[in-house]
Amino acid sequence: MSVTFSRRVLTSATGLALAASGLVALAATPSHAAGPAYQMPFSCEQTWLGKTYSGHSPSTLSIDWTRGGSTENQPVLASADGTVSVVKSLTTSYGKYVVIDHGSGSKTLYAHLNDHDVTVGQRVTRGQKIGIVGSTGKSTGAHLHYEQQYNGTVKQSVFNGVPFSMGSQLTSKNCGQSPEVPDNESGWRAQVAVQSGGSVFHGIRTADRQWTAFGNVEGASGEVPSGAKEIAEAGINGDTHMLAVGNDGKLYHTIRFTDRSWAGFADVTQGAAGVPGNITQASAVSVGGDLYVAVVADGVVHYTIRYPDGNWKPFVSLGTPGGTPATKVTVARTGTDVQFVALAGGNLQHTLRKADGSFSAWGDASVEAGLSGIEDVAVAGTGADLQLVATAAGGTKQYHGIRFGTGHWQSFRDLSSVVSGATVTDVAAAAVDGELQVGLVTTDGRVLHTIRHAGASWDAAAAINLNGVTGARTGIALTGTYN
Repeated sequence: MSVTFSRRVLTSATGLALAASGLVALAATPSHAAGPAYQMPFSCEQTWLGKTYSGHSPSTLSIDWTRGGSTENQPVLASADGTVSVVKSLTTSYGKYVVIDHGSGSKTLYAHLNDHDVTVGQRVTRGQKIGIVGSTGKSTGAHLHYEQQYNGTVKQSVFNGVPFSMGSQLTSKNCGQSPEVPDNESGWRAQVAVQSGGSVFHGIRTADRQWTAFGNVEGASGEVPSGAKEIAEAGINGDTHMLAVGNDGKLYHTIRFTDRSWAGFADVTQGAAGVPGNITQASAVSVGGDLYVAVVADGVVHYTIRYPDGNWKPFVSLGTPGGTPATKVTVARTGTDVQFVALAGGNLQHTLRKADGSFSAWGDASVEAGLSGIEDVAVAGTGADLQLVATAAGGTKQYHGIRFGTGHWQSFRDLSSVVSGATVTDVAAAAVDGELQVGLVTTDGRVLHTIRHAGASWDAAAAINLNGVTGARTGIALTGTYN
């Protein structure tokens, strides 16, 4: 399991990726099968325009489909095999609509129909007619309101294996035969998130060690309501969970699925009790199907857990590490433990959550590892060991240290021979296929990448091609995935 942290864009246990043509999903370890093989809800080879708008209910990831003057009464087809779970006729809202349950939390919704041809409990197959396009309910003109949902949340729609881009025209391949879905080549990948110009971009170092172009995350997932100032990521069963700290001090959560689509950002304060008032930073890691999230709010460290059913554990306070307000907390999984490293007053404070749920007392890791005056830290778990990369002296000094599975600390060692002549403003780290990979943002706008191999040798840090990234680079996250 790999973990990533940074000053501004933080943490991961597996991550997100972008291909040159757009956002592409990659699986975590272990990988699981992608969702239903969705096709457009229209007849074979028909071309439709799909749009959304600000305030679109229930999500801007919902699609309104039109086909010029021939929209009304066109057949609406099932996007995938499933069982009809809802058939309703309302005078407001969705009007006449149908919901199909595809299993494992996946559903599709078809609304504003003039008529529906199915009943609750009926089994349908992909391409089967379920109704006709209309303008019933809260509608000002004929169109099909369409949603793909996962565990009750609207997600970015995928058709024929490709995530849909809002505002574009698409031709239906709902033609009866099995869809041709592109395969992802198996192997380890390093996922990189770069915060730049107030936006978050993602790219990937592929299994053959090539870098893809970067793409804007919020262009696919929808915007964080108040704008994101901190990001955390963790992978669970092939999906990538993202946490964003908003400028309003709230915490938002979304999922990037293995089919390369995104859910919309949801306010964690709606689901987790005892949410701290003003969150300034967050990090995340997965343990099995659970998502562990640590945050700093008003100098106090808190943590919560998102369970596989989507419910959240109430936030628990871990106090001020060493009695000093924290500016950052990072988490990593090593074996069955979740390790917390907090930065407080230039020193590193450490605690761990054991498998039985108990915590050790905060301890001064700077004393143990022989380094103080720390300005930033990134951590990653490799087996039972905790890898740390830290910066000091205004970012002109970079160091590497280890907390071994035995509990002993290796003193921090200078990385000047690896990162030559750079002033670092942000750092991230991840374990990828047993190796430690590190990303660093520099004052001259570069993003550097280096690897510490299993034999303890380092590659010289080299600049990543940031094709697709606009604005000033301010933060980075790095993680590993296997598909």
